[in-house]
Amino acid sequence: MQALIWTERGRLELIEQESPSCRTSGEVKVKIELAGICGTDLAVIAGKEPGVPGIIRGHEAVGTVVETGADVSRVRVGDRVVIDPNQSCGECRFCRKGQLHLCIGRSGQGMPIAGLNLPGTFAPYFVTDESFVHRLPDGMSWEAAVLVEPLACVLHNFKVAGVTREDRVLVLGSGPMGLLCQIVGGALGCFTVGTEVNPYRLSVARRFSERVVLPEELGGKTDPPAPESGKYDVVIDTVGTQMALAEQWVERGGRIVPFGINGGYQYILTPTHYVQHAVKIIGAGEYLGTFEPALKFAADHPELASLVTRRYPLTEYEPAIQELLGYDFSTGARLPAETMKTVFVF
Repeated sequence: MQALIWTERGRLELIEQESPSCRTSGEVKVKIELAGICGTDLAVIAGKEPGVPGIIRGHEAVGTVVETGADVSRVRVGDRVVIDPNQSCGECRFCRKGQLHLCIGRSGQGMPIAGLNLPGTFAPYFVTDESFVHRLPDGMSWEAAVLVEPLACVLHNFKVAGVTREDRVLVLGSGPMGLLCQIVGGALGCFTVGTEVNPYRLSVARRFSERVVLPEELGGKTDPPAPESGKYDVVIDTVGTQMALAEQWVERGGRIVPFGINGGYQYILTPTHYVQHAVKIIGAGEYLGTFEPALKFAADHPELASLVTRRYPLTEYEPAIQELLGYDFSTGARLPAETMKTVFVF
């Protein structure tokens, strides 16, 4: 099979690999149907995050079970499933405390995560323990299902930040994660406002909410009217570079949730400001206990499928990535980034 691998040369390459098989009695083999391209994949490609050489990338995926080990009981051949890439070890000091999202693995070097430090899902087949696959509800589309893993991240951040319907929520950025945050905020009944600078993504986000604006339009008229102070109880930065804007718009006693990934971004904090205004920074980490709620949310909101706006075969990974990053690798020319969620189709 052909798989998309992060190589020693610091780039993605399509490389021939042997198709994996179940090695233990508790494993399942999944034929991948769709695999989403995540912001963390893009961060590695753009040099904002390190990548582990020799690893098949990809961690947002859905597919059909085609093989099971002798002791597998949760799923059967033919079941449609979504994959949980976070393969917590169950043995480290955090797992023993029930903090599976903080797992550091048996070696202490970090949680085993498909597509990060274990073989991932940018390939036709994927093998994992049965505990890391979840059956899809009848009738759920592949497109809605491929958003379950990122949705689990969103629900976890909302949970850790303690967001309630009484909160006023500002979401900075309306990419896939930002738009999911806006949809979840709306479903909770929160007064939710989003920002976006990309014209295409702004237009897509406005199909879901009328309260999506350019950053410079914050504080203007909204319907219903903005809070008296114009500020927000919860500000979620889904871009990964917006701490200054978050500080500007967070209410006294509010919470800032850094969510987007950009390892190269740094921001100087003034601790006194946080003390005097009782502002909290919420780091949620990996998701914990929100995968099944994400499945239910996706089942209740089939319109999430419309967030998948581009489909590419794996062989066309270069134009897919270039479109998402907004530039041509060979010429450096800027490209119009006119997609919300892009997936590989197998």
